[in-house]
Amino acid sequence: MKIKEVYEFLDFVAPFKTAAQWDNCGLSVGSLDNDFTKILIALDVTDEVIDEALKIGAELVVTHHPLIFNPVSCVEGDSLLYKAVKSGITFISSHTCLDKAIGGVNDCLARKAGIRNVQHETVDEFLKIGEIDPCGVKEFAEKIKAALGGAVAFTDNGKVISKVAFCSGGGGDLINAAAVMGADALLTGEAKHHEYLEANRLGVALITAGHYETEVIACDYLYDILFKQFDDAEVVVFKGKSPVDYV
Repeated sequence: MKIKEVYEFLDFVAPFKTAAQWDNCGLSVGSLDNDFTKILIALDVTDEVIDEALKIGAELVVTHHPLIFNPVSCVEGDSLLYKAVKSGITFISSHTCLDKAIGGVNDCLARKAGIRNVQHETVDEFLKIGEIDPCGVKEFAEKIKAALGGAVAFTDNGKVISKVAFCSGGGGDLINAAAVMGADALLTGEAKHHEYLEANRLGVALITAGHYETEVIACDYLYDILFKQFDDAEVVVFKGKSPVDYV
């Protein structure tokens, strides 16, 4: 089988052309004409991921976050990009196109969080909204922590919440859009200080559960669809951990 088949399948599931303008989805390193028998799935391309791919003999690495975000003017010998090129492995990423795709990263987050009746068409392409059983913010935050692990931060205005807007990763800047949509709360991965303040001003609870934790869940989704589509190949999920530790 050719790696091009995986590329075309991922492009069908979450078209690369739908990615954010600043993003870099698709092929990062390698050749789509190479054959493959084993795929390694990971959230990020790291030294550990490349080492694992070499160890298990994976010809293809599929990640959520791209290996290359910005134009590169020099590839130094001790860089991650140099190591990736030297490995002979092909690297493909499905980032913001997978965030917004039906069934993609945000929908994985909704399933983990128990958010139902999801509305996909909203005021922002990355923001979705759905419903939960009415509960307090702290109670919902505790459910998120149990579902995702990591550390969960939140603002609590004392209100009962039932309509939750959500965006995996770094979606704190969507707090105003969540308010416009009539959300009681915004669930995302991370936010800045002024975004928590704005959430309090708007009366919308802001719940942040970690960039890694709200996106790594998509690796299992990628495993499921790739395993089903390419049943002659071996598909492996990299068992990594968040780069952030907590005390």
